[in-house]
Amino acid sequence: MSALPAGLGAAPRSPRLWLWFLLAGTVAATGYIMLPQNQITNWIFPAINTSGAVAAWVGLYRGRPRNRAAWGMLAAALSLSAAGDIIFAGYDLFHAEAPFPSVADVLYIAAHLLAAAAVVRLSHHAGRDSMLEAGVLTVPLALQYWIHIISPTLHDGGNTLAVLVAVVTPIGTLIVLFGALRAGLSMELRRAPARLLVAGMVAWFVPDAYYATASLNGTYVAGGWMDLGWMLMPLLLGAAALHPQMPQLNVPLHVSTNILSVRRYLVVIAGVLVLDAYAALSAQGPDRLAALAVLVSATLAAIRIRRPLHDMGRRATQDALTGLPNRTELLRRLTFALAELPDDGSSKVALLFCDLDRFKDVNDSLGHEAGDRMLVTIAERIAASVRDGRDIVARLGGDEFVILMPGATDADTDVVAERLVTTFTEPIVLDGIELYPSVSVGVRTTDDYRADPAELLRDADTAMYRAKSGGRGRAERFDDRYAAEASARLRLDTELRHALGNGELVCVYHPEIDLVTGRLYALEALVRWQHPERGLLSPDEFVPHAETHGIIGQVFEQVLHQVLAQQGAWAGEFGWRPPVAVNVSPRQLSDPRLVPVVLAALEAHDAPASALILEVTETALVDDAVMTGTLAELRRHGVAVAVDDFGTGYSSVSRLADRHWDALKIDRSFVAGIVDDPAREGVVRAMIALAHSLKLRAIAEGVEDEATLDKLRELGCDAAQGYYYTRPVDAAGIGELFALAPQWATREPVSSAA
Repeated sequence: MSALPAGLGAAPRSPRLWLWFLLAGTVAATGYIMLPQNQITNWIFPAINTSGAVAAWVGLYRGRPRNRAAWGMLAAALSLSAAGDIIFAGYDLFHAEAPFPSVADVLYIAAHLLAAAAVVRLSHHAGRDSMLEAGVLTVPLALQYWIHIISPTLHDGGNTLAVLVAVVTPIGTLIVLFGALRAGLSMELRRAPARLLVAGMVAWFVPDAYYATASLNGTYVAGGWMDLGWMLMPLLLGAAALHPQMPQLNVPLHVSTNILSVRRYLVVIAGVLVLDAYAALSAQGPDRLAALAVLVSATLAAIRIRRPLHDMGRRATQDALTGLPNRTELLRRLTFALAELPDDGSSKVALLFCDLDRFKDVNDSLGHEAGDRMLVTIAERIAASVRDGRDIVARLGGDEFVILMPGATDADTDVVAERLVTTFTEPIVLDGIELYPSVSVGVRTTDDYRADPAELLRDADTAMYRAKSGGRGRAERFDDRYAAEASARLRLDTELRHALGNGELVCVYHPEIDLVTGRLYALEALVRWQHPERGLLSPDEFVPHAETHGIIGQVFEQVLHQVLAQQGAWAGEFGWRPPVAVNVSPRQLSDPRLVPVVLAALEAHDAPASALILEVTETALVDDAVMTGTLAELRRHGVAVAVDDFGTGYSSVSRLADRHWDALKIDRSFVAGIVDDPAREGVVRAMIALAHSLKLRAIAEGVEDEATLDKLRELGCDAAQGYYYTRPVDAAGIGELFALAPQWATREPVSSAA
């Protein structure tokens, strides 16, 4: 789905409206302080605060942020505060003495409570680190509040309601400030609205603290410079609501890292030093000297630790070789990119997972130092392929790079992906050797701000592997099918490993009949999985997975032991041991453990090697080491080898002439239709003649009717296998067939050439 135009579903936003509002309000607030106090100028104060409430509601309507409830409560808090100011202005207008507490005080308390609820809701996803950092700043403030405001207020006593109002207001201010700091630090003050929001809460806190202290001392005078803070608070909060980036002001849902960045460090340490300075100025006598010493010591410590902190942060977030962001930093930035997504689908975040093709060959042939130089060059090429100043290139390690594209469309990702797969064809010269690198790219986009960053990265990785499997040097876009397939593969892997431990793999057997004598030539063992939920599964549903994930050897070993044990049971029941063919994966033939495993199994079951046939597919014949090594050694020990599915692979006649096997099994795709198709008949005739010329037994697969069987006899085929005789049956079914088919009498075991 292509991205919608920016701002769809919301009213158009003037990019400078917030700034004009803030400037005009600041000028008016300065005029209120500078002009003589009278009944006209007194109304500037409530007018400014009312304008902040109006701006907050307008910003909420225009911006339609994701956290509407938090912004709505904040706008309501500003409205209550403005209403309290209007009431106080009314007392001045009518020259009336304002009672304490008054209705305005109740409105102020309600405004504090609503603002506290707003910032708590705004920051409820913030991580533990942001809470600790906000606590570092607010706990000393709380202590100062207790010493200078709350404790004296409680000590002086007086009207219970008045004491309650005097205590609740500063406590509410502290909660508001703590929540604002927590939200701002969790967003790392990346966006202007976050900075305006925190500044507005600080502007609210400072005059509240001053007013509470001055009221106790009887020194408060209306119209002083401290009143400027009360007016800046609604102006800053209103400007934050009007800012075009307000809809992206969201705390990340996923906390990716707990690294203390230099920016966060400076914010926290600056706040601590300001508090230390205040303590030094407010102390008296020797206490002031001690406080000044603490302030100087803290300042020196802050300066000393800044550079090591910067170095640690760089090492923790940057790749040492290329200087690009590493995985940790990528996930951190991805969390912010997701948090800043609107919930209307008007913007997307994209990940492009890039992996070099055949990079291992460079390290193996030219060395790791040359490989590192190549990676630096590749990093530069990737950085040159992205959108200037908007996208982030990271290196995860090895030859894996990821591009993060915030605010991207599908067209944007297509352009960048196309650049990557085309510009990488330009050669790189290392140590006088021209190298032509290529890159496979997996693309993952989302407009869901709730998406998990680690899962998005995994999806992009999955799409990249799809690109590699599709031919390398290309880009592939992730879709939900990949996620379902990846989940199914993971579930299959877990269940198959459990099946190996629980004995859920069983064998069925398919007879191969000698066409001259009518007797049994051999039984082919076919593995099945008796799945506890899905029933009996064919090998096509799990053997390819076992090969890919390196557990095919365990499957083979279980089948081998099951077959040899069943041979022993048949020998005890019928007095003879029918030869059984067991399929071997091509991947196993290069495993040096295969021969010892086979010989150990034969010895464990006291079975002769001549009773076992190993069937290998024709694709295994391309490896000389397999033929002259593994297969030759097995045959020297008396184990017969048959080439399965002959005619479907890429072997040559010269390979067959090497005589490392005993039989050729002609694939069913050639056998079907030989009765009516002269061309197919000619192909099968040639295969049988080839096998006989090499002194190999020819076995036809897929025989399903008597006419095909007669034609194979006419062509001189040695044995046949197919549904014409029987479908594959379990061990008990084979016992019944032995009883019903007396012509399947004992015969000499399959011989193998020494």
